[in-house]
Amino acid sequence: MLNAFEQYKRTSVNTMTKGELLVLLYDEAIKKMNLSKILMENKDYDNANISLEKCRKIFNHLIVTLDDKYPLSKDLAEMYMFFNKELVLASSKKSIQNIDNILPLVKDLRNTWAEADKIAKSAKN
Repeated sequence: MLNAFEQYKRTSVNTMTKGELLVLLYDEAIKKMNLSKILMENKDYDNANISLEKCRKIFNHLIVTLDDKYPLSKDLAEMYMFFNKELVLASSKKSIQNIDNILPLVKDLRNTWAEADKIAKSAKN
């Protein structure tokens, strides 16, 4: 049996719009990248790699859920693959710089999707 918090989380996720879910995934990726930077600064490379792998799984999920009927999907897939390449390099080189290379781009994309979701919601009302 789930505790109250787990039930709340499950209900929250199940009632979110696609835009809200997308923003949530970006938020989690940003959180994992920032955590990885802190862990690398503290020379905890094993846990930094775990965090970066979780972040790569998020981008892989975003890639496989793209709808190929939209031209933008190809560009987004390439960008997500670039993000994953930088995360692999960060992991293998133990380099915060590779994370810093993509973090502003991920944040910009997150904010763009959040704004698009807000516009879509207001258009429905």
